[in-house]
Amino acid sequence: MSEFIIAVLIVSLLWVMWDVVKLILGERYREEQMLEACEPGRERMERYAESFRQLAETFRDMPSRKEGLSEQDVEEIFREVQYKVCRYCPGCSCCWEQNGSATYREVYDLLRRIEEGEGGERAPFFEVCSRGTSFLETIREGFRVAKVNLMWSNRLLENREAVAEQLYGTAAIMEAAASLTYEVRPVDPALEKQMDIKLRMRGVILREMWDSRRDADRLELFITMRAARKGRCVSTREIAGVVSEVCSRRMVPDRDSRTIINGEYSTVLFLAEPEYVMTNGVAKVTKEGELVSGDNFAMFRRENGQMIMSLSDGMGSGTCACRESETVIELLEQFLHAGFSKETAVHMIHSTMLLQNHNQMFSTVDLSMVDLYTGECELLKVGASTTFFKKKNWVEALSSTSLPIGFMGKLDYESAKKKLEPGDFIIMVSDGVLDALPHGEAEEIIKDIILQQETKNAQEMARDILTRALLYQECRAKDDMTVLVGGMWRN
Repeated sequence: MSEFIIAVLIVSLLWVMWDVVKLILGERYREEQMLEACEPGRERMERYAESFRQLAETFRDMPSRKEGLSEQDVEEIFREVQYKVCRYCPGCSCCWEQNGSATYREVYDLLRRIEEGEGGERAPFFEVCSRGTSFLETIREGFRVAKVNLMWSNRLLENREAVAEQLYGTAAIMEAAASLTYEVRPVDPALEKQMDIKLRMRGVILREMWDSRRDADRLELFITMRAARKGRCVSTREIAGVVSEVCSRRMVPDRDSRTIINGEYSTVLFLAEPEYVMTNGVAKVTKEGELVSGDNFAMFRRENGQMIMSLSDGMGSGTCACRESETVIELLEQFLHAGFSKETAVHMIHSTMLLQNHNQMFSTVDLSMVDLYTGECELLKVGASTTFFKKKNWVEALSSTSLPIGFMGKLDYESAKKKLEPGDFIIMVSDGVLDALPHGEAEEIIKDIILQQETKNAQEMARDILTRALLYQECRAKDDMTVLVGGMWRN
């Protein structure tokens, strides 16, 4: 009898060991399949990115911007003058052959006088030149043509720089996409087994489950599944409850995911719910006499848990300013949704505006990105007005000294990071708000207005700040005025 029991135990142990071996081998096989599927695509994307980066470097290695006329430009002006004026003059050989060095010095001095706006009529050269009037008119015309050519050459160089920025941006997003492709990996088999059992109890069949988290605190699960019976539908909100139970933390479906699971297999992304939530408010008024505001804004949440607040002030007011700032905000929103970093996004927008900025229109960019998992706020400002942070009993200001986007070939911007706590507010304003207040005291007045706010409602705060700023102009807006407010709270 004892031998039979021992035999049964041995057989049972072998079956268990066989199951463990199958589980290990199956998991390794799945990981190898995943790597084989991801690795070629990742390498190909990285090769594409490197190609675009090298192409951008080619543009960067071309001749740089010229600040003044080159020696070749001056020589061309000399040749033009000699051909049109001097070759018919009896004293040509005396000036350009016998006394060539002195003539060159005199003509260089004449060009310097013309460039400095002196006119050149009183240059010593004309005391000995018999055709001084024709000579001066010809050299002025040559100088004007050379300056126009220089301007267009520099403009083409700026466009080349803009194209290079576009190529760098394309390379960056390709690398980011390759990185995301490689990060997707299978989940722990025990977790997947538990999820399979729980979902079957809710009438859902699990086919695959992948982990795409970017760090330990932000669990992201792709789950491919279908309803167990045809004709039956299960909401992703109900499934999120099961996912939360298995993962021991609250999970929610991505906002862009489908809301219903039916009899066909579909994949849904479930995200760990952020620790914080942000409430938003906006108040704005259009410049008196204008039909539309030159200020535009956007407030939205990215899939990575970042809350975006962006404000753009078009130069001037009216329809043209509105169109420029609207373009900036729309492009910024599209680039950030596509996964570009904030720096890459503004560089791409800047280069785009340089390429099509024939009307010399410019816009500011004021961007804040609040991580709802950590409470960290990243700011980027390009020619934007001051941003304010309201804490419990004090207000902090962050100013900008850079030029608007699209203004010069090289983009200049300021960036900063701030830590927000529950109950903190971020207040973004356009230039019109500060310009409405007494010069030299604007920031301090706004700080006092913000510090006196007792409401916890972001919309009410934005409205009150704008109203009190308007009182300084007897409620007549001399410029477009916009106030954005974001309030940080624990979820």
